[in-house]
Amino acid sequence: MGKFSMKDVKERRAIARSIVEPLLKGKRDRTVATIYERVTPGADGRSHTACAPTATTTFRLNSKESNIFSASTNWQNQPKKVAKLDPLYHVRDIVIPDEGMILVAGDYKGAEAVMVAAYSEDWPFLDKLLAGKDIHTEHARHFFDTETPTPLQRDIAKTLTYLSFYYGSAFTATERMNKDADTTGVYVTVEEVTRLRAILLQLHTLERWWANTRLLLDKTNGVLRNCFGFRRVFRDPNPDYRLKDGLAFYPQSSIAWLINAVIADLEHRSFPGEVLLQIHDELLFQTRPDDVPELIYTLTPLYERPFTVQGRELYVPVEWKSGPDWGHLSPVAPAQ
Repeated sequence: MGKFSMKDVKERRAIARSIVEPLLKGKRDRTVATIYERVTPGADGRSHTACAPTATTTFRLNSKESNIFSASTNWQNQPKKVAKLDPLYHVRDIVIPDEGMILVAGDYKGAEAVMVAAYSEDWPFLDKLLAGKDIHTEHARHFFDTETPTPLQRDIAKTLTYLSFYYGSAFTATERMNKDADTTGVYVTVEEVTRLRAILLQLHTLERWWANTRLLLDKTNGVLRNCFGFRRVFRDPNPDYRLKDGLAFYPQSSIAWLINAVIADLEHRSFPGEVLLQIHDELLFQTRPDDVPELIYTLTPLYERPFTVQGRELYVPVEWKSGPDWGHLSPVAPAQ
């Protein structure tokens, strides 16, 4: 076999993309057609879903079909990022409130980052997050040596940050970023991502957290507990895979515990409106437009309840949005 030449890489890449991109678009079209088919409303004009903690390792509620309702399906994994490409993919737009009502969404803002900062005892990072700093823009400034990162540079920083939280390699990050290259038009190399990842590890205490978690997994025969005492055993024979699962468990199970507690409290709390949907770290409500401030004022304390991680008391901020449909929600200032 002859040596591979880097000559004409741009031309070769263009040829490859001309073949691959139509296939990707066709796959997305088939996927979204399936979504529209299965979310078709039933006789009551609504599409239903059943939520339960089954089949999830973090205790997050799993949205699925139900034998109770004829029009019941998974509503949690609806396209969001890909919706930027074409109105056809704006699946969330079809979720609308009853007549005379408006949708309101309460979403934990930067929840996993807050939890990772706490579990890794990176207190300066936590303080920035709780102060509302855009950490991804800050990372992009360090990565690309610019005061005004582009939206694409921020996206790259965000992807690399979240993958690195859970011991993701530079190769994995490169692969993930290049999956979106058909939409962004930008490809990255492993060498470039390795350089950026090294900068990230200088900014945060992730490596210490990785090492401590690895030691704890060995010491406890794979048993970890989150800050609420939720216990899980990790048995993967590959120590690196076991570490990745353990690192992800800490923040994801903690956020799941918090959002589940909010749902439980809603059963005993009077508020103007009703819950329509739970989507990972977000709850979707409908209420009358005039009642939006009261709903937010009543429910914010349920979200922002204090808890302790690594000896420090903290909370996860909630971000409120409202709008005429799920695909068009705008930020709402918290009621005072």
